[in-house]
Amino acid sequence: MAIRTPQDVIDAWGSMEIAAWAQKLPGLAPQQNWPSSVETSNAGDIGACSVFNSPQESSVIWDSDGDATITLSSLKIATMAGVRVQTAVAADAATVHLPLSFAQLEISGNYGYSQPCACYDFGKKIESATASGSGTIAQTISDNSLYYVANVGDTLSLSAVVVNGTPTVSVHPDTGGWPDWLAAIAKFFSVFKEEDALRAKVQNVFLNADFSKTMITLINARTGG
Repeated sequence: MAIRTPQDVIDAWGSMEIAAWAQKLPGLAPQQNWPSSVETSNAGDIGACSVFNSPQESSVIWDSDGDATITLSSLKIATMAGVRVQTAVAADAATVHLPLSFAQLEISGNYGYSQPCACYDFGKKIESATASGSGTIAQTISDNSLYYVANVGDTLSLSAVVVNGTPTVSVHPDTGGWPDWLAAIAKFFSVFKEEDALRAKVQNVFLNADFSKTMITLINARTGG
């Protein structure tokens, strides 16, 4: 039998097969492949050039000489814990939202930054250098949810995944030290919407994940689609 109504999908989402699938997600999610890197070349002035300033040389000031570049790499789902199937909802006659709640969803990886700098002596540029550093970064969403946007037809298909919640961002330097300005990297994620870009990556990973394809196969099999 073909899938005829959103109610067919809602009933299948509440099945024991989907509950068993959801219980496996904490182990499956960290194994999912990610894009190789996310790079932002217009991060602006993140304050890194202050590392060159010296209290003994008050007339000589190091400042930004161009936009910083922040690169993220080796991204992965580090943790997906406390996953529970929530009640599916029909958005319209052809669309169903399939929600999952979670206790924690953490994305981790490595960051690197590079900030062009210039040295000014009484306002005159006399030297150039680059401030750089690297370390690890984590973005965590706690006690929230995500939902699959499923299209109803002869078979079920996914068009999107929406991850809810406001993330917290933490950075831990390997090089570049821990001056006050390093907090700008975490602040950068919200101010310049980089957290939205990373969220979009997370949503795309879930949309195309092998475990999501398994879920669709389970629902299609149960509904006869």
